[in-house]
Amino acid sequence: MARDRLTLLTYSLAAIFGYVLGCLGPAMPLLREELGISRALGGLHFTFIALGAVTAGFVVDRAAHRWGRRSLFWLGGASVAAGALLISIARHPAGTLAGAAMIGGPGSAMLATVQSTLADRHPVHRAVVLTEANTATSTGTVVPGLLIGVLVAAGIGWRPALVVPAVAWATLYALRRSSPFPAPAPPRRRGEPAALLPSYWLFWAALIPSVGAEWSVGAWGAGYLVDVAGTSEGFASASMTAFFGAMVIGRLFGSRVARHADPVTILIGAVAVAGAGFALFWAGTTPPVVVPGLFVTGLGISVLFPMLLTLALGSAPGRSDTASARVSVAAGSAVVVAPLTLGWIADRAGIRFAFGAVPGLFVAIVVLTLLGSRVARGETSRG
Repeated sequence: MARDRLTLLTYSLAAIFGYVLGCLGPAMPLLREELGISRALGGLHFTFIALGAVTAGFVVDRAAHRWGRRSLFWLGGASVAAGALLISIARHPAGTLAGAAMIGGPGSAMLATVQSTLADRHPVHRAVVLTEANTATSTGTVVPGLLIGVLVAAGIGWRPALVVPAVAWATLYALRRSSPFPAPAPPRRRGEPAALLPSYWLFWAALIPSVGAEWSVGAWGAGYLVDVAGTSEGFASASMTAFFGAMVIGRLFGSRVARHADPVTILIGAVAVAGAGFALFWAGTTPPVVVPGLFVTGLGISVLFPMLLTLALGSAPGRSDTASARVSVAAGSAVVVAPLTLGWIADRAGIRFAFGAVPGLFVAIVVLTLLGSRVARGETSRG
C-alpha cells in the first residue's frame, strides 16, 4: 500500500495533536503548583478539551462543506498549536483554560478531517490507514512525559515543551500548505435518505464503551497501583508507561494485522486480549502482577477505537465527513463521563470495586459490534 504525501501529512498533524494532549498530564502537577490551583480546576482543562470534541462533532461536517477540508485541517492544527503556546505563557488559569478550549474543539475538528480524508483516500485500506493515524496520535502522547522530565531535571522547566507544536505546525505549513485534499461529499438534500445507516449508529454506540474503557484505565490506573498495590505515586505514574507504550505497540501491530483480517475479527480478538490483561490487572495486588496486566490491557484496548472507526466509516459511504464528525461526539462524551463516573464510584466503594465496571464495557463493545455487523450485512443485501 502506497502512502502518499497527503497521507503522511495527516499522520504528522495527528501526532502533533497527540503530543499536545500528552503534554497536559505530566505538566498538570507543575502547572497547578505554579498557579496555585486545585485538582478540580486542573481537571477542568481536560473537561474543556472533551466538551470541545463533543461540540465539534456537531459542526465539523458542515464546516468542511463550507470551507473545505484543507482549510479545516490547517486552521484546526493552528488552533491546537496556538492553544498549547497560550498554556505555556499564561500565568493565570483563565489563560490556560482558554488554551485548553482552543485545543479541544478545533483539534477534534482537525482530527475528524484527518479521518474522513484518509477514509476517502484509501477506501480499500481504510482499516490500515486509520490504525496508523491512531498510532501516530498515540506515539505523540508518549513523547511529552519524557521530554518534560528531561527539561525539568535540567532546570529549564516544563513550559518550552508546549512551544514544540507551534514550531512543528509552522514547518509543516511552510512545506505542505498547498497539498490538495479530496473534496467532501455534497450535503444531503431534503427528501434524500438519512445520511447515516442504522449499522453506523451501532458501531458509533460501541465507540462509547471503547473510549470509556481506554480513558478509565488511563486516568485511574496509577491510582489503582497506589491504593491496591501499595506503590508510591512516583512509581505508579512511571508504571503507566506500560499502558501507554502498549497502546503504541498494539496499534503498530494492529495496522499490520488489518492488511489480512477484517475489522470485526480483529476487534473480537482485541477484546479477548484486553479482557485477559484486565483480569490479571484487577486480580493483582502487587506491582509484578498489576503492571504486566496494564501492559496486556493496553495492547488489547489499543486497536478497539481504530477498528470501530473503520467499521463506522465503512457504514457511511459518501458521508465520511458527517460520520467522522459524529465520532467526536461519542469519544468526547465518553471522555467526560467514564473517568468521572469511575472516580465517583471509587470515592464511595473503593477503586478496586469501581474498576469492576470495565468488564461490562468490554461486553457492551462486543454485543454492539456483532449487532452492527449483522445489521450491516442486511443493509448490503437490500442495497
